[in-house]
Amino acid sequence: MTQATPLVSILLITMNHADFIAQACNSAIGQTWPNIEIIFLDNNSSDGTYEKGSTILQSSDVKFTLMRNRESFGVASNLNRMVAKASGDYVAILSGDDWWADNLIEEKMKFILENNCDFVMSDGYKFIQENGLTVPAYDEKEKQKIITSMTAFFHENVTGNKTVNVGTFISRKLLTDYPFDENINTEDWDMNLRMTNLGYKPGFLDKKLFYYRVLATSLSRKWKVMQDSYEKVTAKYLVYILNDPKLQKEYMLNKLHFKYEILLHQSQTETERKSLQREWKREKYRLKYRQPILFFKLLTV
Repeated sequence: MTQATPLVSILLITMNHADFIAQACNSAIGQTWPNIEIIFLDNNSSDGTYEKGSTILQSSDVKFTLMRNRESFGVASNLNRMVAKASGDYVAILSGDDWWADNLIEEKMKFILENNCDFVMSDGYKFIQENGLTVPAYDEKEKQKIITSMTAFFHENVTGNKTVNVGTFISRKLLTDYPFDENINTEDWDMNLRMTNLGYKPGFLDKKLFYYRVLATSLSRKWKVMQDSYEKVTAKYLVYILNDPKLQKEYMLNKLHFKYEILLHQSQTETERKSLQREWKREKYRLKYRQPILFFKLLTV
């Protein structure tokens, strides 16, 4: 291995992705970067995902390591185990239901070296499984705000994750020194905050290099899991958040959002839902607007 071609470990983590795993594996195998290895971990799939994925890898000429859980573990725990198995100078994370452009690693490697970053994200697409539509991961205004605020990444993201973290590219040593928090489901957001809070430099590559598959899930369960993760992540930085009036307002509005999304998905009747929506609107405006006259006008809209 030469300095010009550092080894990159692709951490391919999957669970019950039998319908998608071939696309994920082939996008990893087909990377244009010449020095890669694939660490493939199946999290106790029951649909043949492991068999399909391992067959594809075994028929390739890429170095790989197979890991198979006999019981399910959290994503953060699995990623920590995969990092421990990896040999690369850098790691890139790929979920078994997503896929990459074939030059993702090459582009990110070039960017991270030229810009002296510690980890790098990029633009990409969302693939809506339900209707087969491919849409941009970010709208242009949203993306430009992320790019221009990279130097203030921690401050801008501490009350809410604003990035789509597919194919996150980072030094393996950083993930060895600072493992993923295994008590948190939003491990990517937590990692981004932890790294930037410690002074490590993020970068954003303005090229569309990933495809994030959006699957239909149980919204009630989803919102509860998201609320739990949100509270655990923000608890680490609560003093910082509460010392800034703007961040404090964003934080309270996000907590309100989780509260009412959960209540709405638990509601049984349309009457109950309308009542909850009125309550949510009232509480939201009370937080957002301090002027009583403006508050009253907005409630009547």
